[in-house]
Amino acid sequence: MPSDSPVIDTAFFRSLFDHVSDAIYIIDPITSHIIEANAEGCSSLGMSRNELLHQSVLSLNKDVIGISQWSEISAAIKEAGNFIFVGRHKRKDGSDYPVEVRTNYFTHNSTPYFVSIARDISLRAQHEYDLHNDETLRAFALNEASDGLWDWNLTDDTLFLSPQWYRMMGYGPHEMSNPSLETWSSAVHPDDVGRVIGLLQEHLSSNKSRYEAKYRLKNRNGDYIWVHDRGLVVKRDANNQPLRMIGLVLDITQSQLLTEKLFYHSQRDYLTGLYNRKTGYELFGQYLNVSLQQGQPMQVVMIDIDNFKSINDKHGHQSGDNAIQHFSQTVSSLIRKTDLLFRWGGEEFLLLCPDTAQDTAFKLTKRLLSTLSLSPFLDENDEETIMTASAGISGCPSHGSSISTLVKCADSAMFEAKKQGKDNVCVSKDIAN
Repeated sequence: MPSDSPVIDTAFFRSLFDHVSDAIYIIDPITSHIIEANAEGCSSLGMSRNELLHQSVLSLNKDVIGISQWSEISAAIKEAGNFIFVGRHKRKDGSDYPVEVRTNYFTHNSTPYFVSIARDISLRAQHEYDLHNDETLRAFALNEASDGLWDWNLTDDTLFLSPQWYRMMGYGPHEMSNPSLETWSSAVHPDDVGRVIGLLQEHLSSNKSRYEAKYRLKNRNGDYIWVHDRGLVVKRDANNQPLRMIGLVLDITQSQLLTEKLFYHSQRDYLTGLYNRKTGYELFGQYLNVSLQQGQPMQVVMIDIDNFKSINDKHGHQSGDNAIQHFSQTVSSLIRKTDLLFRWGGEEFLLLCPDTAQDTAFKLTKRLLSTLSLSPFLDENDEETIMTASAGISGCPSHGSSISTLVKCADSAMFEAKKQGKDNVCVSKDIAN
């Protein structure tokens, strides 16, 4: 018996797909590439269909970072069959907005797919705030939270600061009368204030879904502490202008100092405090690029302590360490601010002289070696020991335009200086092709 139901063709489903008010994306589970999207999916991201089909979850979702994280999410979706994720989608103009994404796994003609329905929850976040804006709970949170909370009324520029904020900054709860945004911004470190205000303005103008910044803040004693500051506009008018913003700030001074300390030690040679070879190599590349781009000469000086093995054998390894430290301190005190000295390895050091002529570098190196030979160091028995060094010079562009070539030429010239009796400097005889 024939059915009375109308026949629905592909065009109907395409029309239905494009008229759904939520954004819909068809995704490749393996690569995370966007295979298809409806009209709302394109519109919400400010992209055409062709632009969107060149994107992926990794480029659109600010909270999914890297293919390894996507692989974990993909596996979880396949196992569960569906998945709910709350995150932030990034528009073509760089702004972002909060979304709730519901993803389902299915196969068609034996090919696996994800279909994700993304809903903009900006209005929901506002509604939930209004629904739960209980003043008693707010007062408890502001007084008892471990972070310093702040509440900024943009209509009259008044700023409420929690007791913890005052304690963190070294103030009593009543020492600041009528705090305003200026109270806060004037305490931000001058080197940070432009960046932080820029991040704040991006959120106020709705280009970012939240405000977040790490910066330095001056406390009552005049010292700067590191803070992690986060905030959210919780009320806007009919024209989307911000009316109220709430946030919290956490003192991260100790963790920031530890991070800086670890970063410093990752860059420095443990014995001399100079840049180590890895970091020096990276800086060498930067100096070299500037030299080549601006057409300025740069000299490379390889310096090696003479008879270092005999110093170790005769006076002990501690004396060898003393010799290396003495060398680095002596040379560092004589070079120019524009020069860069780093430990190349063992008793070898590399000195970079940007925007410097060859004869200038030669005279500077002669003076360094002369001063070194006249400045004895103390061995492990506190006895004065004389040390000398030999050096070789190569220059960009006369001897080459790559790190490997310049180092090779300088190294060869340094060994020539040793052959000539040590405590000497030679210029490379190699000429760039």
